[in-house]
Amino acid sequence: MIKTILFLLIIFSFGFSQTTLYGLDGWYHIGTIATAGGAGAVPNLDSDRINPAGIATLTKQIQFNIIKYPAGINAQSAMFIKPLSSSTIGVGLKHLSYGSFISTNEDGVEEGTYSAGDTWLSAAWARNNKNISFGTTGGIFISSLESYNSAALIFSTGVLYNNTKMSTQLGVSLSSFGMFITRYTGQKEKLPIKVILSANKGIAHLPLDLNVDIGFSLNNENIFWRLGGIFVLPYNLRLIFGINSNNITQRTENNSVGKIFSSSGVGITYTYKQYSIEVGGYSYGTGGWIYGTGFNIKL
Repeated sequence: MIKTILFLLIIFSFGFSQTTLYGLDGWYHIGTIATAGGAGAVPNLDSDRINPAGIATLTKQIQFNIIKYPAGINAQSAMFIKPLSSSTIGVGLKHLSYGSFISTNEDGVEEGTYSAGDTWLSAAWARNNKNISFGTTGGIFISSLESYNSAALIFSTGVLYNNTKMSTQLGVSLSSFGMFITRYTGQKEKLPIKVILSANKGIAHLPLDLNVDIGFSLNNENIFWRLGGIFVLPYNLRLIFGINSNNITQRTENNSVGKIFSSSGVGITYTYKQYSIEVGGYSYGTGGWIYGTGFNIKL
């Protein structure tokens, strides 16, 4: 059923010039799932997508993620970060598979199956200058549906300010803007361009960071937000959590525990020497769960 709905959404967007390339808003990183959308002011390996300035202070490392969505939809990603003499670069590969669909002719006779998926190859560059970091990401995004394809050049850019005395980070970014190379149809689909304001604050006398992101979609003029935190635990563990504004629209008068905690994520990271493993999940409420795991190596 979810696959069918997704398929109908894609087809609907072809004819009405709505936002397409849904994989641009997909979640490919465990930290993004656990924080319910990604903390823009916290440098991490998903910063290339949310705010590229975040990779400026990262060390040399590589990370792999496997994400499971409902109905057999899944995502995989790999990200490599390398500091240079005066800047930092990153290369990422992300793939989102929507699964297989049954192909039928105009008489309703099955003729086999076909697949749909998105592939995103990107490169990021960032630089840190005292307490200011800035960066940009560029790449090619290819979406395929049966024998049809759509491709676009996608860019993101952002700035981060770090006030170490106040244990505060502030950021602003412009994400998912660019241009189409090819389209599914002659209709002019739109890219999901967003402006995101981010903040992260370390709490005094507690091993806890609280972070918030407020975004504005330039296409549908929609405002969204997420709120989360990172709690440092003993034994090399970190607890990550978050909730986003989708929770409001999913509320009803008769709220069950599941509905109250819908649109929320949680994850835990364990680090041993230069290795770390992450597990996490995000609840859609009645729509099910996204969950997955990630493995990171500091090189």
